[in-house]
Amino acid sequence: MQYSEGRFGRVFVLRIDDGEDFLAVTKEFIQNKAVQTGTILFLGALRQGRMVTGPEELAIPPEPHYVMFEGGWEMAGIGTIYPGDDGPAIHYHASVGRAGHALTGCLREKAVTYIVAEAVILEFKGLDIHRELDEKTGVSLPVHGKPDGTGPQAPPPSGKGAPSAESVPEEKGEKGEEDVPGGLAEIIRDLTRRPRV
Repeated sequence: MQYSEGRFGRVFVLRIDDGEDFLAVTKEFIQNKAVQTGTILFLGALRQGRMVTGPEELAIPPEPHYVMFEGGWEMAGIGTIYPGDDGPAIHYHASVGRAGHALTGCLREKAVTYIVAEAVILEFKGLDIHRELDEKTGVSLPVHGKPDGTGPQAPPPSGKGAPSAESVPEEKGEKGEEDVPGGLAEIIRDLTRRPRV
């Protein structure tokens, strides 16, 4: 675990209109206002978008499983804003739903607004945090402390906390899932599974 302690800065409320790219508009606004660290809360609807709904296989480093959606999906989500290599790095996660179907994941590359999307950006001040590429996972992770390794990192060990690896019971594998035929989860997995090349 790592942590940083800061305080609230500015608050911005945005309206993103029909046809505008939600991701591009919010990123440009955050850059223009020089928000370094913060969070973004958002809701509305999307005409179409692209999201990562998990890995193709449970492996490290992961190969992202992409899903495209279109046709007017309701959306609610949250994101984090940290300094990155090319300005503020924004990590958006959302749930989208339409006609009884739902997806949850990381919005990436494209999210075109349908009618309206609303966003609240809360700026944080005084945090020593940034995003950097983790070599093991191949994912850009938040790192607490300055890029040179100074600053707040992990809290001192207290002897209490998460159980050791030996004391954690082994999770049940997918065998139990295979015993239950059909179901919405299985149908969605089949519909969104990328064909192997």
